[in-house]
Amino acid sequence: MIEYNSLVDKIATDLQEQIIQGKLKPGARLPSERSLCAVFGVGRTTIREALKSLAVRGLVTRAGRGVVVADTEFLALPGADLAGLAAQTSIRQLFEVRKLMEVRVAGWAALRATVEDTHAMRAAIEADLSRDTTAGNPSRMFHDALAKAAHNPALVQVYESGRTLFFRLPFFWKLFGDEEVKTVRAWRHELARRWHEQILQAIEQHDAAEAEGAMFQHLDIMEKDLLNRLQAKEGGSKNQKLFTHPMLGDLDQETKKILEGTRSIR
Repeated sequence: MIEYNSLVDKIATDLQEQIIQGKLKPGARLPSERSLCAVFGVGRTTIREALKSLAVRGLVTRAGRGVVVADTEFLALPGADLAGLAAQTSIRQLFEVRKLMEVRVAGWAALRATVEDTHAMRAAIEADLSRDTTAGNPSRMFHDALAKAAHNPALVQVYESGRTLFFRLPFFWKLFGDEEVKTVRAWRHELARRWHEQILQAIEQHDAAEAEGAMFQHLDIMEKDLLNRLQAKEGGSKNQKLFTHPMLGDLDQETKKILEGTRSIR
């Protein structure tokens, strides 16, 4: 029994590492059970238990008769207490760090970004518009490109050390129902994309003050929206106020288009 359990853990850990490292990307279908049996040299029962373990961790989901990789952006951190992580103080603390770092990064990027840097940021925004995740999560790609545009290797190293926590923030999705998650994620993705456009415009104009201001508002609104949703969830309200901005007045209609798959590129 111990040997059996160790085999299950070993296989699950191996597949988990492939997912975390991006070798198996979100949406990709895992090899068949028969293929996995051949790769790992074990029986089908062992493979099935390993896949169940991955499903419990939120790393894979069932799709018909197959298994696909889940969106790792929304995984909980290993061993995390979801309720504890969703505490408002934790979210505020995390956004304090992001504001401290990324607001200044935006200003430096406005002063130092090369044409290649702005092209990388623009490519991330275009990928978000077309919902193309083949190269990774577009929002994360934008922030990665922004950090690199500051042209400070020490800063990039610090940014990358906190990157996993920054972009696994939506661990709180697991506190919501599937349909609610779909709507909220679409709304927040569109909100973030629009702020990314504002930040990039300021960078392209080499306006450091405007870039910093746009980044601060971007992070502040995302933080307030998140805290507000958690407060509403705790209070049982479904009609919470959405934090927005005059330039985002049509956001709810835009989100509807995203969910219906009819959004036009603007």
